[in-house]
Amino acid sequence: MNIHYINKLRNAVKTQVTLQMGDGLEGAQMRRLIQKTVVDELTEMLSAGTKAFEFKRGQSNVVMFVGLQGAGKTTTCTKFAYHYMKKGWRVGVVCADTFRAGAFTQLQMNAAKIKCPFYGNQNETDPVKIAEAGVNYFRKNQYEIIIVDTSGRHRQEEALFDEMIQVQDRINPDTGIFVMDGSIGQACFAQAKAFKEAVRVGSVIITKLDG
Repeated sequence: MNIHYINKLRNAVKTQVTLQMGDGLEGAQMRRLIQKTVVDELTEMLSAGTKAFEFKRGQSNVVMFVGLQGAGKTTTCTKFAYHYMKKGWRVGVVCADTFRAGAFTQLQMNAAKIKCPFYGNQNETDPVKIAEAGVNYFRKNQYEIIIVDTSGRHRQEEALFDEMIQVQDRINPDTGIFVMDGSIGQACFAQAKAFKEAVRVGSVIITKLDG
């Protein structure tokens, strides 16, 4: 993490713990207080006072997944779909990635494994048209969560960024999820900032944390 955020967290934790030390806390109680304060301050830093988008039952909620190539976006789409399917939601996935070879087959096979309805078109090269057609198909069939997997991109690839913006404008998603590779270190800031400025990002999923 950037040292600026480390200092901010340290100072906030120190202030909160100091304010509560007057209660005569020591030993295990003090450790629990410090642990709770660290969690609370981290949560506050990450949420920045905003509230996550909540899916609504009985209507279509469109989720657009964006992120860098190789971050694990397509796999994460499947895990995300499976999570909500287990809770009884009607979920469909749309492959709007026409850039990466094998993206269609990967998402199609993943969707088949979890028995999730899948939409894609290997004969169409325009991801904007595929995304729109897929969303319309699942809306027509009254699916509650529609997940749109887009091409992985890099902040320096202007053409791919423009394509991502066009997809968003056409399908008008209810929320966007930015998938970030947990191993890229401080390079994440510039990438996350570029995506946030280009499209609506409602939340972030960090992958590869086991590494």
